[in-house]
Order: sequence, then C-alpha cells, then structure tokens
Amino acid sequence: MSTQVKSKLYLLIIGILLITNIAMLFFFLGDKDGGKKGGGHGPDRGAMMKDFLKTDIGFNDQQLQQYDTLSKQHKDNMKAQFDSLRSNKEEQFKELGSKGFSDSAIFDMINKSSERQKVMELQMLNHFAAIRKICTAEQQPKFDSLFYKIWSKKKKPEEKK
Repeated sequence: MSTQVKSKLYLLIIGILLITNIAMLFFFLGDKDGGKKGGGHGPDRGAMMKDFLKTDIGFNDQQLQQYDTLSKQHKDNMKAQFDSLRSNKEEQFKELGSKGFSDSAIFDMINKSSERQKVMELQMLNHFAAIRKICTAEQQPKFDSLFYKIWSKKKKPEEKK
C-alpha cells in the first residue's frame, strides 16, 4: 500500500474515532436539561433508565437511590474523561501538524485515541456491571435479558414490542 493511501486511511480512521467520541459526548452529556437543550433532542436516557429499572426490573426505593448515586458518579467521571479527551485532541492535532502528518505521527495519534476509547468503553461496561450488582438474584436475569434495549432504542422497551 502506498504512503498516500495509508495516510488517507489513517485520516479516515481518526475522523471516525473523532465522530465516535463526539457522539459519546452528546450521548452522555448532551441531554442535561431533560431533553429541552438545543430544541429537544429526544428523551432523557437517565430518566428512561430509572423508569426501566423501577417498572421492568422491579427496583425498590433503596435500589433506585443506589442507582442515582452510581449514575451521578459515572456521569461526573465520563464528563471528566470527555473534557480530557477534548483537550488531548487539540494537542494531538497540533502535534500532528508539527510533524507534517507523517505516517508515524498519524499512527501514534490513532493508537492514543483508540486507547482512550477503550478506557471509556470499559468504564461504561463497568457501570452496567455496577448497576447489575444492585439487582437482587431474582432481578438479575431480567436485567441481563432487557437492559440493552434501553440503550439501543429511543423509546422504552415496552413501547417497541
């Protein structure tokens, strides 16, 4: 593969990673005002998740309080990650420009971006595991079989059947 083709491929991968990071940022932080921000971008996923845990999984008030605590910690942690990601991207692009968009500089940027993405994905999956730990033994099978629906759809699981 020629150097020019490799460079274009690396830039495409960087673009995809950047778009993915922006989408995750919007997903986790873009709906702070209960869907009213920016003209109403859809349902509040936090409220949907809480409603899902209460109605479909059967969480009691104590479990919902534990979920609220976990959710706030996770949101704060992810916000810090995204803030760091934003500042690091700017530095990486400056570095990329100063190195003349060499193949090695592009490859280094891709590696750094993918490592950060991997850490964020791990934190999100660990958050789901922590929510699952709040479930009782009877609730866990329901959670295991239904939780993905709340994250993959814009409507509540019972509305999509």
